[in-house]
Amino acid sequence: ERERERERESATGTLLVENKSESATMSQREEILVLYGSQTGNSEQAAIDLAEKIPDKLSVDTGVVTARHMQLDDFLEIERAKWPRLVVIITSSYGVGQAPLGCYKFRALCDAIIERRLSGMLEGVSYAMCGLGDSKYTTFFQNPSTINAALLAAGAWRVGLLGKADASGEGEDEQAKVIQRWVDTHWTKLARVLAEDPPAPEKLERAQKKTLVLCEELFEDFSPKKMGLGFGGMMTIIVPMILAVLGAFLCGKLDFILKPKELA
Repeated sequence: ERERERERESATGTLLVENKSESATMSQREEILVLYGSQTGNSEQAAIDLAEKIPDKLSVDTGVVTARHMQLDDFLEIERAKWPRLVVIITSSYGVGQAPLGCYKFRALCDAIIERRLSGMLEGVSYAMCGLGDSKYTTFFQNPSTINAALLAAGAWRVGLLGKADASGEGEDEQAKVIQRWVDTHWTKLARVLAEDPPAPEKLERAQKKTLVLCEELFEDFSPKKMGLGFGGMMTIIVPMILAVLGAFLCGKLDFILKPKELA
């Protein structure tokens, strides 16, 4: 039985080498989410380009791989933090190391993970990440670095090296060329993750639940998606309706029902 090595980075930054068996197989259909935060559109375009290439690059005879791209905040709010086993993140910094558009809530989530030392909440999740920035600023790469540190601290595994694309780079270090090299060197690494046995569904469900709970604590306008109204939810709708009808009746506004006008 052949063995292969997969490189990963631990939360302390130490590179780990883990032997995995080639016997693991990908499920029949698997989706990768490409998440981005973008102020000028560079990160967004890189995410779109990557998502479009994923089906051709990663699908195999035994399974089809699909991809969707979305903002990091949309992943929390619309996707309801439903973590797949593999995500790719492409994001920049804005201003003085702050999050760009579409990344505000996700950055706040990551800040909270670091501040509260919430280890283990993202076990089962693997991610690859490329950060964009401009070295002309003293806070260069601060947002990608913070997100990366938070994901590692939360128990997620990073696949490959953290990409670092500088808007002020020149020659072979131009930002677009750096992004392309990062993408080219990660196809094999992403394929290896998909070739492994997937994590237990309970792990990803737990990651989603813990993420949603933390989001509810952090954001006043954040509430989990309701699967059904239930008895309590139905009562919150029915009771006000009954009270409204009774109020209208007592005020004589329902006389047209009780005493219909005669037709001319």
